[in-house]
Amino acid sequence: MRMLTCKQAEKMVMPYIDGRLDEEELEDFLSHVNECPACREELEIYFTVYVGLRQLDTGTGVYDITGALGESMDLSWMKVRAVRLRKVVCYAVNTLVTVSILVMLAMQLRIWIG
Repeated sequence: MRMLTCKQAEKMVMPYIDGRLDEEELEDFLSHVNECPACREELEIYFTVYVGLRQLDTGTGVYDITGALGESMDLSWMKVRAVRLRKVVCYAVNTLVTVSILVMLAMQLRIWIG
């Protein structure tokens, strides 16, 4: 995880709202926005305008836009955690497979040599 500057985070606001950040960018962005009140406010403004305009276009309405932002951020954190968990599971499986192959080779060598 890298630390973003406010300028970098501001450039990521619309890609975040549009769901175009990859997992690493998403984690960096969410961490920065949680720690920086100015960038959090910037995100809230853009999110409010974007969601409000989208609701006007579609004729649907969620009147708790701040709550919708909180829900969006919670879902994003869940996505980040799921990606981390998937990576850990992949590393664990790869390690087990490698160890299993080495054990099988060692057993086969005992048969050949013994």
